[in-house]
Amino acid sequence: MTFTALSVLLVFAFLAGCQTIPFDVGFFQPPITVSSAPARPITQYSLYNNTTLVKLGEMKAQVPSFDGKGLLLASWTPHPKGATGRPTFVVVHGGHGLVPTNFASALWFRDTFHANVLVLDSYWSRGQSENWATRTRFGANMRSLDVIAAGQWLRDVNKVDTAQMFVMGDSQGGWTVLRAFTDDPFLSGHMKGLYRGGIAAYPGCFSHGTPTAPTLSPYTAPVIVFTGGKDTATPISECPKRVLESASQWRHYPDQTHGWDSANRGAAGIPVDGECGKAMNVYNKFAVCRSDDATDDMRRHIQSFVKNLIARPSS
Repeated sequence: MTFTALSVLLVFAFLAGCQTIPFDVGFFQPPITVSSAPARPITQYSLYNNTTLVKLGEMKAQVPSFDGKGLLLASWTPHPKGATGRPTFVVVHGGHGLVPTNFASALWFRDTFHANVLVLDSYWSRGQSENWATRTRFGANMRSLDVIAAGQWLRDVNKVDTAQMFVMGDSQGGWTVLRAFTDDPFLSGHMKGLYRGGIAAYPGCFSHGTPTAPTLSPYTAPVIVFTGGKDTATPISECPKRVLESASQWRHYPDQTHGWDSANRGAAGIPVDGECGKAMNVYNKFAVCRSDDATDDMRRHIQSFVKNLIARPSS
């Protein structure tokens, strides 16, 4: 091998190690093919009961995708007195798609912070009901572009205050939050100044440095992470130490399964504490057990996290 050829190979190896390989936007923007949400999604709950009935905005095609080639479905609920000058929360779903737990989180954010809330869909818009295989083009990189697209729409069209804008995701949505805030050359250029912080509940956090299992951490803004010791869906053993320790806060519940905040009686219903069920995931029918104590503790920490960030100037 000549010196020149060796030099070229070393340069490519160096670039790959520095993760400057171009971000393939085309691959991670599957076409948007659907303009209306299912009345009864995959878990057979009533979408009407979890949106309109509880005074959350209707799920409709309204958020321009990152590539500008379609509209993502979303439920947008601005505060009755106007969207500007108050907190805004974007809620992103896990691998089952939007479920009552996501709408329950939106209700809690709305009522606790007198906030605007956006519940964002990534799958239905693209003719997909779920993403149980996980490490596909429908994973964290695609979802991160959706988070950016939602933030830009809220900022530019709805004039929300980005210094008070947060995103929360659970499960694959939590994985999305960790990826979106990762200091990646492409993502961080779009995320900078867009969101004040991120909240990741029982996230998937495998981090192999590949396009469908991308690098996670360090983070470009404050992130709070919650994990469960009995979680067999997104086990903590899959998380590289740095992914959790790079977070601004990390709270671990040793006795909790995946989905301890499950809205097992719908967004407006009173959840049944301690009730356990099995996920529909064909690859892993993991346990989901509701815990009022863990949910209340998580929410107390989220309140503190959000209020502390809002109270101090953003950089």
